[in-house]
Amino acid sequence: MTWDWNYTFEILPRLMVGIWYTVLVTIASSAIALTAGLLLAILETASTRLGRAFVRFLLELFRGVPILVMLYFAFYVLPEFGVTLPAMPIGIGVLGIVYAAFCSEVYRGSLITIPPAMRDACVALNLSSYTTWRRVLGPLMIKRAIPALLNYVLALFRTSAYLFALGVPVLLGEAQVAGYENFRYLEPFTVAGVIYIVMNLPFLYLLSRFKDKHV
Repeated sequence: MTWDWNYTFEILPRLMVGIWYTVLVTIASSAIALTAGLLLAILETASTRLGRAFVRFLLELFRGVPILVMLYFAFYVLPEFGVTLPAMPIGIGVLGIVYAAFCSEVYRGSLITIPPAMRDACVALNLSSYTTWRRVLGPLMIKRAIPALLNYVLALFRTSAYLFALGVPVLLGEAQVAGYENFRYLEPFTVAGVIYIVMNLPFLYLLSRFKDKHV
């Protein structure tokens, strides 16, 4: 099979639509993952033993079940219980929740690196738990966790391709449809692969910058 440039330019608008949906899914699910992950880490650390056990159960559940299984469950099984949502919100929600579990472990790991003297100082200053987390521990957790969190955002960007299984027109989905309609797969999948690589570059640049700052 030879490369067809005319066909390549013909499918580019469709792939551009896929890029838009991929970026939108990545941003929305990353916002959920980073925020919910921080809340889960704080909840697990500050809760009672029962609360910590419950949070730990949720984390292991979301990290242990394959993403495709959770996507199919939310899309095909939940409607049988009266919960019917469009494919895109389901995909964003599932990716956000799954990666929140991974981000939570990153936040918790960064919390461990904070010297105990910081907590002692907060107690000595008679700071409330809310103020301690909001003004001291929370910002330090986030700052120390940024390099690892960027890795998960990058992974989430790549994982967004799974949403084509639900019919969401992400980049991989648009490449699949273009190839199926024209019985040509070389150009759409090659161009999609190149686009994924190019879109990875900003994440890799940010990661290198943060690594240089922490060396």
